[in-house]
Amino acid sequence: MEFSCHYFKRISLLLFLLLCVIISNAQETRITGKVTDVLTNEPIPFAGVVFKGTTAGTNTDMDGKFVLISTSPSDSIICTTIGYTAVKMRVKKGQTQVINIVLKASKYELQEVVINAGENPANIIVRNIIKHKDDNDPNKLETYQYEVYNKLEFDLTNITEKFKNRKLLKPFKFIWDDIDSVETNSKPFLPFFISESMSDVYYKNNPQNKKEIIKASKVSGLENASVTQFLGDMYQRVNIYSNFIELFGKGFISPISDLGLVYYHYYLLDSAFLDNQWCYKLKFKPRRPQELTFAGEFWASDTTWAVKKINMRVAYDANINWVEDMAIVQEYDHVNDKHWMLTKDQFVVDFAAREDGLGFIGRKTTSYRKFILNEPIDDKVFKGSENIVVKDDAMQQPDTFWRENRHDSLSVREREIYHLVDTIKKVPAFKTYVDIITLFFTGYKDIGKIELGPYYTVYSFNEIEGNRFRIGARTSDDLSTKILADGYLAYGTKDERFKYGGNLKFKLNDKPRQFIGLSYKKDVQQLGQSDNAFQDDNILSSLFRRSPATKLNSIENEKAWYEIEWFPGLSNKLLFSHSHFVPLGEFNFDYFPDGDAVPKSTLTTSEISLVSRFAYREKFVSGKIDRVSLGSDYPIVQLNFTLGLKNILDSDFGYQKLTVKIDDRLKLNPFGYTYWLVTLGKTWGKVPYPLLELHPGNETYFYDYAAFNLMNYFEFVSDYYVSAYATHHFDGFFFDKVPLFRKLKWREVVQAKAVYGRLDDNNLKLLSNQGVFNSLNKKPYVEVGAGVENIFKIFRIDFLWRLAYLENKNTTNFGIRGSFQLTF
Repeated sequence: MEFSCHYFKRISLLLFLLLCVIISNAQETRITGKVTDVLTNEPIPFAGVVFKGTTAGTNTDMDGKFVLISTSPSDSIICTTIGYTAVKMRVKKGQTQVINIVLKASKYELQEVVINAGENPANIIVRNIIKHKDDNDPNKLETYQYEVYNKLEFDLTNITEKFKNRKLLKPFKFIWDDIDSVETNSKPFLPFFISESMSDVYYKNNPQNKKEIIKASKVSGLENASVTQFLGDMYQRVNIYSNFIELFGKGFISPISDLGLVYYHYYLLDSAFLDNQWCYKLKFKPRRPQELTFAGEFWASDTTWAVKKINMRVAYDANINWVEDMAIVQEYDHVNDKHWMLTKDQFVVDFAAREDGLGFIGRKTTSYRKFILNEPIDDKVFKGSENIVVKDDAMQQPDTFWRENRHDSLSVREREIYHLVDTIKKVPAFKTYVDIITLFFTGYKDIGKIELGPYYTVYSFNEIEGNRFRIGARTSDDLSTKILADGYLAYGTKDERFKYGGNLKFKLNDKPRQFIGLSYKKDVQQLGQSDNAFQDDNILSSLFRRSPATKLNSIENEKAWYEIEWFPGLSNKLLFSHSHFVPLGEFNFDYFPDGDAVPKSTLTTSEISLVSRFAYREKFVSGKIDRVSLGSDYPIVQLNFTLGLKNILDSDFGYQKLTVKIDDRLKLNPFGYTYWLVTLGKTWGKVPYPLLELHPGNETYFYDYAAFNLMNYFEFVSDYYVSAYATHHFDGFFFDKVPLFRKLKWREVVQAKAVYGRLDDNNLKLLSNQGVFNSLNKKPYVEVGAGVENIFKIFRIDFLWRLAYLENKNTTNFGIRGSFQLTF
């Protein structure tokens, strides 16, 4: 009996202990996960993860992963690390769960570290890196070639529950149904573009030349093959060995620039073997606020002094618009144990995202392989002026090609994005939103095969026509991808006349690009404006004139033309034009025809013109017919020659005109950039002044970069002349050093414009009234200015001074002009 009782007690004790274990295990909370950078998706090592209010915690490993176990957890965990904003997330007690955490870089500066004993060792390392830049910069090699794989994705981000539940987004509700069920503080995203490309890149140093041949491209979300050239390796590539890194038109100072020690503080953090190379880990941050600099860290080899890996992001307060954050991650490998080459590159930009508002992120991931260094490259590879060539079959590569040639397979998420983007495009509401955005930027409303607009010309007014009402339309790509037609009808309530016009443009060929066109116009116009001036019937031109439009003329014009682009950047246009001018209001160009004592007040011309334009390696974004130039890194030259044909279709005069224009954008980092324009022109023949050079004036309060903004219309006329414009944008170089301006992120701009010309007496004697304009025979006309741009990110104000011909009527020596501009 005693044995049985003793046995029963032992069994009860064991059961009790077992029950305690079970209860204990049931109460254990186990959390696994990964901590990454919200922008780059790079793992964050050594981040602390703890249960709030307890001592139970752990650190992430080199891959950003962590495991956290506790039997007495709190209801949430906190993740912290230097340089990032802390994150708190709720947990489920007594359960095993996966929680992935994304951290956002902090916008607060780290405390200064003062090193007293001797020179900062980090500075010694940086000096060695700078000293050996030419040895490690790939662009210093004689030749190289490699294969590159690019992947680009754009996503709408910061999509909140409130945003998802908006009535306008109900058609897209299906998107949110497939969001990953893993616990994370990362907000849902809406992908609207994804692309891949495969290229072969060739480079030679003497003479320097580079060419990329895109052999495969896959794009979803945008039906425009010309965009492919911007998805390759040569667009927006970052070379850290350059002193200045060009991003969004601005020159950021590289952390290993020759000026690095002037612009950065450096700190030595660690040293270790990376791929059998002993490397130093350095951290860097800007010395001064708001300069175009970076903050981050890099590993550098201690023998070759080459950068092994760099992770950097734009300084949080850098003077750049529309960019909330921008990060660059690069890895280099020692190819053939001789030369360091970039093998992995990630470029991520968070555009205009707000703390609790909608934004979008662009991610470009690039990998490089199949390196061939310092081997001869056939000169045929570099033939032609195009540095980016897209193969004809690049967009037609099958899925098997991509599976076999991708440097890295697509993740499940990325494969789903292709399907998701294609699905979104089929939702009717998506097209509606695209139409609204298109209307805002182009001025046209798409109604199928026809587009109505532009909306800003529907109503305007002037002294001659009174209230002017206009309707216009043009064909869309849905009607034809070969023909573009547009037309309009307008009516003035004061002159009680209808005006109308139309254009027809037909594409003959893509390679080489060839067009023919016809146009007709019977309307009212303002002579003496620049090519950049507002359209005559733009409502803004009516609202912001500084003097009434009393010197207009009616014009009836017919044109026929042929244009060919021999290769991108070099084009010719042959044009025939017939025009009939009649002065209106106070406009007077009465002249004496040859052998006639009675003045004539109308003018008829017939002209043949040849326009030649050369912009070396100019880049474009092309539609089915029209396209937009993204400019060139070289000066752009344009030649216009016009031959006036007397007695052809009742033309009154025979003459010749030649105009040469050269303009360029000159980068002067770190002091900003200068835009300059030089124009030379001459007219041969005896003609009235509307056929001479009417130097472009501006009688509105809007600033016009291509005009003399304190000069009136018809104030100066020349038959041969030279003009020069120069505008320098400091990009905040001085203002960034003044606390108030630094906060406002204003930027300085200065300018100078001058023109000098001559007027032949024979042309002056031709007129019945010789006092309607002035010549520049005495001295040049000069105006200078200083201004502030980037006011609220979109406004620019210029303060202008006129330095010559102050005695002329209706002139002022000082003026203020404003303008809108969208720049980074």
